[in-house]
Amino acid sequence: MLMTDAQLDRIKRRLGIVDALQDDLINDLIDDAHAQFMAITNADMVLPKYDFIISEVVILRYNRKGSEGMKSETVDGYSVTYETDDFNAYMWILNKDFGLDGSNHRKQGVVKFI
Repeated sequence: MLMTDAQLDRIKRRLGIVDALQDDLINDLIDDAHAQFMAITNADMVLPKYDFIISEVVILRYNRKGSEGMKSETVDGYSVTYETDDFNAYMWILNKDFGLDGSNHRKQGVVKFI
């Protein structure tokens, strides 16, 4: 599921992008974020209520462009540390909604035959 034009525009606005030159790259990042979301949650699609997660992950990945694979870098005394799992900040939501940590699974009952 691709994001709507409004969602693409929102991501571009947050990034300060005013033209369409980066649209292909941003759409690639959106596709990758959707694919990873679905792999993590085992969902068939990304519901609109999770679009904010996709947007934030896309922005993180866009801002890390050129530094892929790095955990940290230091340039002239300025140090940057990158999160290695872009969905980490949202795992509490995904755990709750998709039962990834087992907390959302139904407890098994007992059936007794008399």
